[in-house]
Amino acid sequence: MVKKRILTGLLSVIMSLGISSPIANIQTFASTELLKVSDFTDGTGLPWTEVETPPSHADCDISGGSYNIKITNVATGSERFDLQFRYRNLTIMNGCTYSIKFTVKADKDCQIYPKLGESGGKFAEFWNYGTTADDTLGWKMMPLKGGVPTTVDTTFKVDFSKQTQDPALVGASECPGCEIAFELGGINGEGQIAGGISSRSDLPITYSFSDIHLLGPSPDIPPIELPSNAIRVNQVGYYPSLEKTATLVTNSTDPVPWQLHNSAGTVVATGTSKIYKDSVTGTNVDKASGDKVQIIDFSSYKTVGKGYYLTVDSKYIDPTLIASTTVAGATLAKSMPFDIGMDIYTQLKKDSINYFYQNRSGIDITMPYCVRTDLARVEGIKDIALKNVPDSGYTGDNDTYNVEKGWFDAGDHGKYVVNGGISVWTLMNEYERALNSTDKTLVTKAPFADGTMNIPENANKIPDILDETRWEIEFMLGMQIPDGTYAGMVHHSAHDVSWTALCTRPDEDYQTRYVYPPSTQATLNLAASAAEAARLWKNYDSAFASKCLTAAKAAYTAAKANPTMYFKTGGDGGGDYADTNTTDEFYWAACELYATTGDSTYLADVKTSDKYLQMPTSLIGGEDIGSNGAFDWGNVAGLGTLTLVTAKNSLPFTDIVTAKANIAKAADSFISTENTQGYGSAITEALMTVSTTGEKITGYPYESNSYIENEAIVMAYAYDFTGNVKYINGVAEAMDYLMGRNPNIQCYVTGYGTNALKNPYHRFWSYQEDNTYPQAPAGCISGGPNSGLEDQLVYGLGWKAYTRPSEKNFTDNIESWSTNDVSINLNAPLSWLTSYMDYSVPYPPIPSIGDVNTDGKINVLDYLLLEKAVNGKVTLTGTKLRNADTNDDGTVTSADLTSLRNYLIHKVKALPSK
Repeated sequence: MVKKRILTGLLSVIMSLGISSPIANIQTFASTELLKVSDFTDGTGLPWTEVETPPSHADCDISGGSYNIKITNVATGSERFDLQFRYRNLTIMNGCTYSIKFTVKADKDCQIYPKLGESGGKFAEFWNYGTTADDTLGWKMMPLKGGVPTTVDTTFKVDFSKQTQDPALVGASECPGCEIAFELGGINGEGQIAGGISSRSDLPITYSFSDIHLLGPSPDIPPIELPSNAIRVNQVGYYPSLEKTATLVTNSTDPVPWQLHNSAGTVVATGTSKIYKDSVTGTNVDKASGDKVQIIDFSSYKTVGKGYYLTVDSKYIDPTLIASTTVAGATLAKSMPFDIGMDIYTQLKKDSINYFYQNRSGIDITMPYCVRTDLARVEGIKDIALKNVPDSGYTGDNDTYNVEKGWFDAGDHGKYVVNGGISVWTLMNEYERALNSTDKTLVTKAPFADGTMNIPENANKIPDILDETRWEIEFMLGMQIPDGTYAGMVHHSAHDVSWTALCTRPDEDYQTRYVYPPSTQATLNLAASAAEAARLWKNYDSAFASKCLTAAKAAYTAAKANPTMYFKTGGDGGGDYADTNTTDEFYWAACELYATTGDSTYLADVKTSDKYLQMPTSLIGGEDIGSNGAFDWGNVAGLGTLTLVTAKNSLPFTDIVTAKANIAKAADSFISTENTQGYGSAITEALMTVSTTGEKITGYPYESNSYIENEAIVMAYAYDFTGNVKYINGVAEAMDYLMGRNPNIQCYVTGYGTNALKNPYHRFWSYQEDNTYPQAPAGCISGGPNSGLEDQLVYGLGWKAYTRPSEKNFTDNIESWSTNDVSINLNAPLSWLTSYMDYSVPYPPIPSIGDVNTDGKINVLDYLLLEKAVNGKVTLTGTKLRNADTNDDGTVTSADLTSLRNYLIHKVKALPSK
């Protein structure tokens, strides 16, 4: 079968050029321009894009009416196609006449290889520079004279029988999934075929392309309608008992009347929007999005139902933003549909954690666990005897490593101890919170109890979520150096020596793989994660728990002996996860070891850390120094503090109270940010570094959605500790942003919402590139807006760092790794949050203050329970704790006993309400 490239979303509008008519009808089509972009005078180039195979590299710029490509490096032994400038998703018809025209200039003498043909499969060519007058193909490089523009303008007839690469095309009427490609680079004498550059001394070399045309038969194709809703909502839904807000994009400076409709179209609630004033601009322009907005609050409506939508009169809306409906002759701008109910995230909590099984290494991925048959795959990569990467400068050990298990980190096939650490901690913490909850039924539910997850180990009498995390822990354990000078230290990562391309299953990845040098960061990530695993596994597999604890202790000792062994680079086949500040990792590891062992040595390290009991609100390590956030892979102090308040330990009661207060204070900061943002985002624009240029800009960081998720976890803990409903409303608002209440009208999760994510950056889930590969499963969350804009796809859009509003730096395209990647550190907090919300949101009405035991009554039983809590005999959490604050001063003390007693003996008529 001929492979077909399919592009959706924004690019579908730009690139919809496929033709399905039979060859017999070709003559009915006029010869038309098939390229939607033929010149670059307006500074945009997409769908033209430059791609490269590392270590080959080019810097791109669109200016002066040209798409300029400056090649700075090519690989040794490189081919002519190590770098390409290309336009994809063309359909070429057999027996038809085409014309191609382009102008190219290079600043040095060189050669290029232009062609029209398949973009995959057998890479059959229908035209190239060597094509003769009788349309016979020849493989010939096109010479360029330095500084001299060269124009090609030729007409040819496509004859599938004259190409020899793809037998499947013989007798076919059309070939979808084709491209115009200019193959660049390559050094003569170093590759298997002629290169384009005489010697490495020619680098850098710059090519400038302009005035590119392809004329041929094409029918009219209706445009694909893009989301244009002026009312942006959580496309999944809202909880009946929590706040419900939407963002309205409008030029109006006065409040706008709105209506809430049920699925039958009946108006069930009305109101007027709230005027928004941005804290930075001082106007109704939301700085992070650039939109003029107002806020619609329909929290008072609590009826459960499906298919609700909001409307406003279209006269208040920019005509380009109207997705409309007609009611009684009036045109109304409408939102996308959403539900109101208690089961908003019930299915998503299952899909989001299934992400980890789907990305396991070292196992065949099979039905029924992979959900869809097209997602099944064989193991492929076998990391059973990996050696140290050569020429890294590290010579500390010559061992080989069996690290077959673990999770593929993101869209590639790398496995990283550092990012694995926070990801596996998040899932284990999800379980540990449930384990130590006052609600003892939690551990009997999904994904905690055995038999509640869709994984092969779901009938072994072990909590399923622990089974899944063990797959990663065993990989991390395997990365530890067993003996010698650096015994106990942990190798940083295991991955390919060079980046692979999209459309690569693990069994199609033929790159050599290595383990990369050990680092203090990786070593402490193992120390922390293995210590956590040890206490959670002790009642299920004591031998494994003992192995984890032994490894954790050895890692902590080794890290203390080697406190500055910082990781430098993963080379050309993996990410760096570099960090030169390990004070937070030492604190986190000490917290986990203390929580597991109770050892005074670890406690001393915990208490002497300047991170003790703290919950950060900005980050000081890793790659995003200065960004808003509680924690990420490079800033893990907050994980240690959360462990101290979650795991059972012997810290003084006053210290636990301090930690909980600090967590609530951080949550207050994040909620304050939500309240000042037009779309309820929990992060603000902050100073950041563009990874590709080193440029300092202000904006949203790479994987900005993960920062919002992790902040929401802090809000959730604050709700647990205080019972104050503002915190769980904060969690809900963070989820609203991720599920569609954002300026891109994008639900950032696959399979959910009207405008669900479709094309994340992933080697196997590459349907957009090649429809013989599968679409992503439901429940995968995108990294989201990134002001750095580091990939070539966004360059083709004409986007540059700091030239667009932060929240709009996103495109749902598989080639945009900088805005649309998926990763384990993104899906782990999604799993945490969806299970939390599914079990923690109170049913309406919210229970009353004074109903301490939450039995629906306020009586002496509540007084007795409150008395025990005040005297330290029991610990209250969640709704019980909130209801215990009977004088509404934010704390639970003896004053609350007095307040409740006065109510019970009728000295006061009512208690406060929240």
